[in-house]
Amino acid sequence: MKQMLANNRKRLILETLKKKGGIKITELAEKLNKSRMTITRDMDELANNGLLLRVHGGAVSNISRSYEPPYFSRKGLRNEAKQAIASAANDLITEGNTLILDVGSTTRELAHHLKSRKNLTVITPSLEHAMDLAGNSAMKLIVTGGIVRLGEMSLVGPISENSLKEFNVDKAFIGAGGVDLKAGLTEYNMEDAQVKKYIIENTRQSIVLADSTKLGSVTLSNVIPMEKIDILITDSEAEPVFIEGLEEMGVQVIIAKQFKKEVREYLEG
Repeated sequence: MKQMLANNRKRLILETLKKKGGIKITELAEKLNKSRMTITRDMDELANNGLLLRVHGGAVSNISRSYEPPYFSRKGLRNEAKQAIASAANDLITEGNTLILDVGSTTRELAHHLKSRKNLTVITPSLEHAMDLAGNSAMKLIVTGGIVRLGEMSLVGPISENSLKEFNVDKAFIGAGGVDLKAGLTEYNMEDAQVKKYIIENTRQSIVLADSTKLGSVTLSNVIPMEKIDILITDSEAEPVFIEGLEEMGVQVIIAKQFKKEVREYLEG
């Protein structure tokens, strides 16, 4: 249990650094109701693992915009928020729709919902999503083909891009490395970014699924300006000022409602 709490603190430190670029020990100690010594120890361990740079009184991020956290590690972060976002996305899908389901840990949660849906056509450049959905006989599943990116299990390159050109779909559900008012939608990897461009070009409605830690972040490769996106679904921790900025661009923002842990456990019990 103690190790789990320590890991949660470290995740929060890294998420805060990704969003803000720097953090003070006193600020984090007050926020988490922990001693400065505990926070200092957490930061020192993260620094020893090369995940941040220690400075006087706190830490700053040393992660390049091109650094892509491993997919297996992203799957374990902010699950409650991602599940809420996926549930809100599922509500936008009606029987008979043709969809593109992009790669990513949040779109993976949406794939779980689609396993029980009927009369849908789903196109995906994700081998993992495809394996999840392959058992649904009431769905037409199309995999784009292409070169496999190991770890991400995404399909990239000319074959994937050319496959996407052949379809005109109703809705595309898109993952994001970063969402920024000026930089727009960005991705860690240039090949994945290129596939996303083709996805957006060939859909009637583009819907970005991004938890609040992605908002204000900029990663390596530009995908598209945010004003070209129709809908963004995020969680309740999103900054109101950022949401207002998106809405001024004409982007519809949906705030996904999260069950508190105790309520979820009661309902599932």
